[in-house]
Amino acid sequence: MRFVPWLKRLLPLLPALCLAGAAAAGEPAPTLQACTEEWPPYNYTERGQLRGIATDTLRQLCSEAGVNCQIQSMPWARAYRTALSQANTLLYLTARRPDRESDFHWIGPLLPRSTWVYGRRGAEKLQERRQLAGLRFAVVRGEAAAQDLLAAGVPPGALLEQASNASALRMLLGGLVDAVVDTEIGMAWNLRQQQADAAEVQPLLRLSEEGAYYYALSKQSDPALATRLQAALERLRKKGVTEDIRRAYLSPLP
Repeated sequence: MRFVPWLKRLLPLLPALCLAGAAAAGEPAPTLQACTEEWPPYNYTERGQLRGIATDTLRQLCSEAGVNCQIQSMPWARAYRTALSQANTLLYLTARRPDRESDFHWIGPLLPRSTWVYGRRGAEKLQERRQLAGLRFAVVRGEAAAQDLLAAGVPPGALLEQASNASALRMLLGGLVDAVVDTEIGMAWNLRQQQADAAEVQPLLRLSEEGAYYYALSKQSDPALATRLQAALERLRKKGVTEDIRRAYLSPLP
């Protein structure tokens, strides 16, 4: 009976060991369908190629894990529905929230999550979250920021849904809404891509500084695949690969 404790220790590792054994036996590598949105500099299309901090990291991650990865960009709401309904589907970049916790296997964290409410130049800065209820927002359909605003007391009718952060920013710059939500990095990149003056917008209030951004693997997927990807991500961190990718995208920012 002395072998029983060893079996207990091995049980959590069995899924990953099975995948590793399959790879060693020459079986085909699993194929992962990755769905993302246009949200520079994390994930975006440039000259027909998908790029970004999260996209480049994902390619390295799949290579490290020995997984075939097919990446497709689409509106966030459709990407989210796809990841909820199809096995071996990865959604990114995804805010890990309590209301989403049981819907996915989570691989990460990749980046911290800190979002701000932005208004046009000259807008009055806000002192309290309850003041948000008096503003109209352009939000990306299905994104966590909309839930953050609703939790802060913004009425649903004040949220105008858009397909991307770029569309939301255009509505703000055009005076069609009072505010949008983005990260500091995301806003800087969106302004640059739209060739807009950075002084045209200003932060009004920090909305959220909780949690982090992850890769979200569909719940129907083999848990062993999530274990394999998480282990590969940890190896990339130790090698400094993830930090090198992040710096490459952030260094051009002013």
